[in-house]
Amino acid sequence: LVRWYYQSYPFFGYCCVGAEFTYVAMYLRSRANASSGYEIVKTLCEYFLMLSVPACATKQVVNVSQLCSSCYAVAANDAALKNKR
Repeated sequence: LVRWYYQSYPFFGYCCVGAEFTYVAMYLRSRANASSGYEIVKTLCEYFLMLSVPACATKQVVNVSQLCSSCYAVAANDAALKNKR
């Protein structure tokens, strides 16, 4: 999964940019909810969220997969070093 994620540059870009847009849209939406008269901002943020939340969720799944893979690689290296002694 991680290898495919990094090999497909458009998909990689969609996930990275989508994750950032998700955070910005959530922030703007929370600020617009606190103020009245910003219905257009709320609506635009909701549309951005519809497009960007799947990218953000996918990026988080890839991040967890990469974390697990890295932990396994570090543990395997540590075990090999320990068994070498």
